[in-house]
Amino acid sequence: MAQAMEIDAPKKEDLFKAAESGNASFIRNLSEDELRHALSLTNEDGRSLLHVAASAGRTEVVSFLAAASPSSGIVNSTDEDGWAPLHSATSCGNGEIVNILLENGELKMNKL
Repeated sequence: MAQAMEIDAPKKEDLFKAAESGNASFIRNLSEDELRHALSLTNEDGRSLLHVAASAGRTEVVSFLAAASPSSGIVNSTDEDGWAPLHSATSCGNGEIVNILLENGELKMNKL
């Protein structure tokens, strides 16, 4: 039986830094297994990589993460405050990221 991919604490920290700073190439260079696992990572506030990138206005990272696995649920994931990445994008007034999220995910409007 195949063992689940684990991302260690230093790599997790690097991923969140990459999402916040807009280092899309770092995230794009993940293996398929690493990316699948990275889509489920959250930080201490329950925020996903997509939340962080959306809050920071990192269009390229948001676009990649949202398109990487539309069925992963990352677009609808909520943080400890009940906010989805779409909330983060709208609160920052980033219409481009709002559009990316609307186009690349199956948003569950009842969660918003």
